[in-house]
Amino acid sequence: MKLSLALSFMLVIFSFNVCSAQNKILDVGLIAQGRPPYFSLPTDSEPAKGLYIDILNAIGKDVGIIFRYRFIPQSRIRHLMNHYRLDVEPGITEEWRLENAEIANSIYSHIILTSSEIIVYNPKNFGKTPNATMLMALSPCSVMGFSELYLEQEAEIKTKQILTEIQVLKMIESNRCDFSVFPEDVAKLQLNKFGLAMTDSVAVFELKLRFTDKHKILLPLINKAIEKLVNTGAMNEIILKYRGLNVEKIG
Repeated sequence: MKLSLALSFMLVIFSFNVCSAQNKILDVGLIAQGRPPYFSLPTDSEPAKGLYIDILNAIGKDVGIIFRYRFIPQSRIRHLMNHYRLDVEPGITEEWRLENAEIANSIYSHIILTSSEIIVYNPKNFGKTPNATMLMALSPCSVMGFSELYLEQEAEIKTKQILTEIQVLKMIESNRCDFSVFPEDVAKLQLNKFGLAMTDSVAVFELKLRFTDKHKILLPLINKAIEKLVNTGAMNEIILKYRGLNVEKIG
C-alpha cells in the first residue's frame, strides 16, 4: 500500500513537472558578437545556429520548452542572470560563477560537453614555442565578464579587460597584450586570420547549462532529455557536426 502511494505521488509530481514545462519560454544569454562553433548570430535569411543552439533546441523539443536567444555582452549576461532577467547561460562550469549572487541563484544541468582551454599568443614574439609558464609571466587580455584562468600568473600583473574575443585577438596581434586563454573550439577557427598560435591544453572543463533557481522544477526533465541525447548518440552527432568537417561553415 505504501509503495503504491509513493509511486502515485511520484507520478503526480512528474506529470506536474511536464505540464509546467509545456511551451514555457526561457531566455538564453549568448555573447553579442557570436562565438562559433558554439553559436553564430542570426541573419535576415537564417536563424542563429551552432553547438549550444542545437543542443538547447533538441532539449526544448523533448521537454516542451521554447528557448529564446538574446545576444548581449558577456558582463551583461552575468548581471541579468543575477537579477532573474535571463533564464539560461549555456556552457558554464560552477567554478566560473563564484560571486555570492551567482552561487545563491544558480542551478546546473548534467554535463553537455567538455572544453579544452588553450593559450593564444603571437608567435612572432618568440624565438621558440613558449610554454604556459613563460606566457603566464607576461601581459594577459580577457573578455570583460569572463572568469579568468591564469594558473601560475603573478598576482601583480593586471589583465586588460576587452569587450569581445575578436578584439582580444587583435590586441594580441598588435602586441598590446601577450596572451589570452580561449576554448580550443573557439580559438582554432580564428588563429590563421590573425597570424596567431596556441599552446597545448592547459585545462579541461565540464560544461553545463546554468539556470536561475526559479526553474528548479524543470531541471529533472532537462537532465532526462540530456541523458536521452547522450544515450541515443544524438549528442555526439551534434558535437561532431561542429567540431568536425563542417565547423568552418558557421558564422
